[in-house]
Amino acid sequence: MDSLIYPGFPGRSCFYPFVVISILLVVFVRVFFMPLGFHEDILLRAMLNLRVRGGDFVYVVTCGPLVGAVKRAYESLRAMCLRQGFPEPSLIELNCRDFYGSVKSIRQLVSSIHDADIYLCSGAGLRILTHIIEVALLASRRIFNVYYEPEAEGVEPIFIPSTLYLNIYKSPRGKEEDILKLVISNPGLSVKDITQSIRVKEKTARNILTRLKNMGLVKRIGRDRVQATELAIALYG
Repeated sequence: MDSLIYPGFPGRSCFYPFVVISILLVVFVRVFFMPLGFHEDILLRAMLNLRVRGGDFVYVVTCGPLVGAVKRAYESLRAMCLRQGFPEPSLIELNCRDFYGSVKSIRQLVSSIHDADIYLCSGAGLRILTHIIEVALLASRRIFNVYYEPEAEGVEPIFIPSTLYLNIYKSPRGKEEDILKLVISNPGLSVKDITQSIRVKEKTARNILTRLKNMGLVKRIGRDRVQATELAIALYG
């Protein structure tokens, strides 16, 4: 069974004029990939917490052929989205027994998405769906955020920013790596401390620190000191 996608995302053969207009009005579109199981309430909570807006796109991903409980969950989610002003979710059916074929289907869809902030929302649906979407995004070399909405209410959701995948695709090298390792080993270093240890000019050190900050690896503390972030310690510490 081939994957089924309704409706199409802009850039594909099937899209509507109002979609083009919405993109012109929104500076930066957000695209959400959400696995769907038997319960739509998890997805609705995620949409509320992420403040999904009318100009965003929501792809609900499930394994086909649809069973009755999943179909009812999708119809319920669709109705609630229309009532609350959320974008109408597009349903994607995958042949989950064909893992690589499913990855290809999602990857081809992702390749048609441009200038968008992508979110992988997990917590609902079969775990295989989350793996399929993540592998497709990684294969597409796209930067994306991960949002985990727990099944149980009252449990804090987890948000993993796109800087994680930015570092997986391109890790620091050369002087960037030297400075990052130094900052990880010595929290609270000043720029002057870094220039003396690595033997680089102050301007060079500041430029490198700015790049590392943009990658989510260092943060400023006080006026002129820096320390490594949790992401940096997890990946490179």
